[in-house]
Amino acid sequence: MNQYRKETNMQIGKRLREARQRLGRTQAEIAALFGVSEEHYRKYESGATGLSADKLLLLYHQYGIDPTYLITGICQKDEFDVDYYIANCNKEQKDAFVDRVLAYMARMIKK
Repeated sequence: MNQYRKETNMQIGKRLREARQRLGRTQAEIAALFGVSEEHYRKYESGATGLSADKLLLLYHQYGIDPTYLITGICQKDEFDVDYYIANCNKEQKDAFVDRVLAYMARMIKK
């Protein structure tokens, strides 16, 4: 693997680990989502293996992790506007958002 690709994978892996930790998820949970072993998943976070487009989409659809952020480190929005999001999403998106917020709050309460 050339040096540029290795460094890129390491940066993506670092952002992946940070995003997973912010969400309060374990490596086992994300590995299960990806359909890989925990050992293989650790290779994504270490940068030894690069994330494929299908894995980036899984993270986006399941957890809302922005693929652009994982790849570039640049957040597309400086600030999340809840009112704007709720006003501009469909019922399924709103229900999914509420479910995610409640699940997050439940995890924080258990800590």
